[in-house]
Amino acid sequence: MLDEQIVVPPESLQETDEFHLILEYKAGEQWGSTRAPQANRFIFSHDVTNGEMSSLETFVASLDEFEPDLVVLSGLHMMEGQGKELWEERLKEAVLAISDIRQDIPIHLELASMTDKEYMSSIMQEQVIPIVSSIGLNEQELLFLSQAGDGPHADLDAWKGIPDVGRVSDILLWVLEQHGRSEPSSEADLTRIHFHTLAYHILATVDGYWGNQAAAVMAGARVASSQACGLQFVDAGKVELKAPLEFHSSHGEPREKLSLNPAQPVTVWRRGNVTFHLTVVLVCKEPLRTVGLGDAISAEGLVYSELKAQQIE
Repeated sequence: MLDEQIVVPPESLQETDEFHLILEYKAGEQWGSTRAPQANRFIFSHDVTNGEMSSLETFVASLDEFEPDLVVLSGLHMMEGQGKELWEERLKEAVLAISDIRQDIPIHLELASMTDKEYMSSIMQEQVIPIVSSIGLNEQELLFLSQAGDGPHADLDAWKGIPDVGRVSDILLWVLEQHGRSEPSSEADLTRIHFHTLAYHILATVDGYWGNQAAAVMAGARVASSQACGLQFVDAGKVELKAPLEFHSSHGEPREKLSLNPAQPVTVWRRGNVTFHLTVVLVCKEPLRTVGLGDAISAEGLVYSELKAQQIE
């Protein structure tokens, strides 16, 4: 069923199919005595191959012939369920494999929900995040990053309603400063984070490495609306605005008070040498498809992002 333009290395083929089972449900739907407060999904995976990242070395080896402009990685969360003994060793091997990718090829890592703080800490502090150029994540994953690394607002158990923009901004800045290349002397490669939540998206980038951020963050928000509604284009009658009309650039001081401007759909602010681009999402009132939204958002944002030449040098 794959498009003929998608090349699958023969070495990665296997005899038996594995599967993911995804149950999507709308707000108000009922299962027994439980009523769903909002649209969501439950995902069950029986996927040993991806859980063990069995094809990673084959994938990396195929890049010499394929010559990509960009590498996108995902599925690290699958390995969490394999147990510490496996993921501890396999993560080291994954880092070695990823390190073999040519320096001039940007690498984007799409995160997903995890529950093991030690595993997330390994990914963040000593393993994967410092060697990729870009990451994509949602509000649950962002807060868990901070909790695993004892970062800003790690005392929050969960977000209450729409995540506070100032708190999100604090954590994004912390990730780029502590685990990215916010300073020229840093050896880390991370310079870009694409954050998405239901009501708004933020693209945070270290100055000097990326261009076209406004178009990139808007493209991600647009595809979130259209895909959730199951439409090719955004239908204004089927969406609503849930983003705050006013917010702050930080939860602490000093902070800047910002507001949405309908004539300029992207709000921009800077903290140190990191620039934040925020745009609202026109939220689908009756979502038909919630699975894969994060992947679609990050992919669309990457299509519109421009990597500046000095990162390649």
